[in-house]
Formats: sequence, C-alpha cells, structure tokens
Amino acid sequence: MKAASRMIIACVCLFFMFVALTGFSSPEGEKRKATWLWNTSLIASEPAQILSFLKEQGVSLLYLQIDTKQPLSTYQTFIREARLGGVDVHALGGSPAWGLADKRQNVLALVNWVHAYNQLAASDEKFTGIHLDIEPYLLPEWKADQPAVIRQWMQNVEAYTDLARQKPGLEIGCDIPFWLDKLALPDSPSTALGEWLIGKHDQVAIMSYRDRAEGPNSITSLAAEELGWGDGLGKTIYLGVETKQSSEGDFVSFYEEGLQQLNQEVAKLPALVGNHPSYGGVAVHSYEHWKALKE
Repeated sequence: MKAASRMIIACVCLFFMFVALTGFSSPEGEKRKATWLWNTSLIASEPAQILSFLKEQGVSLLYLQIDTKQPLSTYQTFIREARLGGVDVHALGGSPAWGLADKRQNVLALVNWVHAYNQLAASDEKFTGIHLDIEPYLLPEWKADQPAVIRQWMQNVEAYTDLARQKPGLEIGCDIPFWLDKLALPDSPSTALGEWLIGKHDQVAIMSYRDRAEGPNSITSLAAEELGWGDGLGKTIYLGVETKQSSEGDFVSFYEEGLQQLNQEVAKLPALVGNHPSYGGVAVHSYEHWKALKE
C-alpha cells in the first residue's frame, strides 16, 4: 500500500475515534430542545411517561418547577433517570411579584434551596442550572410606575445571579418576552432591557410565540434583535414556541395547527438562524400542553 493511501486511512480512523470520544456533530446536531414542566407532582406520578415523551421529542433540557413540598428523593430519582436519558434538569421558579424588591427573598430562597439540594445529591442527581420566569409587566405596579418596577427587577436579577454564581457548575437562565428589545433601561436609554437581561444570564429563552418560523411576525423575526445581542455577548438564546391555547389570537400558539405543523416549523429554524453563534435551539412551552397537542 502506498504511503499516501496509508496516511489517508490513518486520518479517517483518527477522525472517527475523535467523533466517538468527543461526541462531535454538525452545528445543527448540537442544537438543543428544551421544555418547561410546571406541575412538579408529575415527576412522582408519571416519571416514565415524562421521560419517554422527552426522548420521543428529542428534548435534552428540562426546566422543572421546584415544589419544596416534594421529597428530595423524588427529585433525586427523577433527575438521575433523566440524566441517564441525556436530559439536563434546571430548577425552575418564578412569579410576577418576584420582580419587586419586597419579594427578593423569595427568589433568593429558590437559589439557596438548589444550592442545599445539590450539596446533598449525588453527581448524577444534581440540577445543572436555575431558570427564572419573572414577568413583572403583568403586575398593576407596572402600569402605575414602570421605571420603578424595572429598577427593582434589575436589582433582583443582580441579587440572584450573584448568589447563584457563588457555587460553580450552575447555568443561569430566564424567560423574556420578545418585546423587551423595544424597552429602554430607565437610567440608560441607549440600552434595551432585553439586552441587559441577556447579558446577566448564561442562557435566555425568548418567548417568540408565533406559529410560523419565517416571514413577518414570525418566530425568527421577533427574536432577531435578541440573537444579535446573544452573539455579541457570548450567550445562548433559545427560541420559544407555545402549545397552549392563547387568547391573544390564533397566530401565537401551535394549539390550532397541531403537532405536525409544530415539528415542520421548528425544523426550519436551524437553517434560518443557524448562522448565529448564540442560537441554542428551541424551547417548547410546555410539557403539559405539548403532550396534549393534537396530531
């Protein structure tokens, strides 16, 4: 065999060894699919169904709401099984009121609970992240004094991200609506609130809730600004889609279109926004409604 042929074969072998050892894949293959699970009791009553559904849908990241009334062993068992199936679990919590200063202790209590739990849990039973869903724009205080609420929200974000980062190994994320790219910080008009929030977290799920991937008023058009900020800030951006029935119109959720249309539109996203280094994948809201989506 000629030396050149032997060299080619050797290089090919080394490449496949590298693939096996590192899990190397194409950029498209590296994108993740996430979902939220709000009814925590389900991890005790139907864990096998949850994990089977996540595997079937290709989900590798679960935002699991924390209910401190659940035994720690329930979380340990579920997370261990999820990790075996290739699913990371992030501790989920939030409330519109968590954007106010007098509720800051509630946010910090969640972070402290996760720290304490992870201290006790085995390595394959730990939460790998914390995910906050704080929507203070739903409060009456938002209409009464929006700048004051934004300042309190920002202070709470500073507090919980600082606390979370005291323990290594936790990814910090949050949910934000797409329209925060049009809302300036009260004391820094040149910076949008959406950009500031992206900068404070490791990953952000944009609530870009529309039932088509491209074109005007679509998933990708609503999140274009956020993807650009994520690129510049070195953050991960998930594009969120909705499966729950919405009162805002039939263009918001895939509730009307069904599962097949959801899958078709989501499949278009890598080609449309895969050039953004920040694009991490899609986040489907939520497990409870997604599994009930009609074929």
